[in-house]
Amino acid sequence: MDDLLKEWVERLGLQEWRIKLIPDSLPCDMTLKNVAGETEWTETIKSARISILKESCYGEYIIPYDFERTLVHELLHLKFCLLGESGNDMQDRFIHQLIDDMARALVCAKRGILKIGIKEDDSNA
Repeated sequence: MDDLLKEWVERLGLQEWRIKLIPDSLPCDMTLKNVAGETEWTETIKSARISILKESCYGEYIIPYDFERTLVHELLHLKFCLLGESGNDMQDRFIHQLIDDMARALVCAKRGILKIGIKEDDSNA
């Protein structure tokens, strides 16, 4: 998991960040509810803590558990952190959806999957 973090930190140009990865987090350890991962950061000192839910706690969702995609999603929050929370719920939801779309596209590209969709994601390659 540390190798995967290092790989994506380099791919996304986040080498200046100090990132602590907490894999296999339990739902009770997460601040947010019903999420596969979460990131807490301080942009001024470029430090972050990324928690990713333990697979056995993921539950029955339409989108299968994918540690790597969740990691990339959380790292992308650091790339966009200067946008901050706008206070506009619709705008914040749109940015979060863009981050998720980008994470899926980047992981699919790494895996050689050309069409991005739920069926392709099911492979968990």
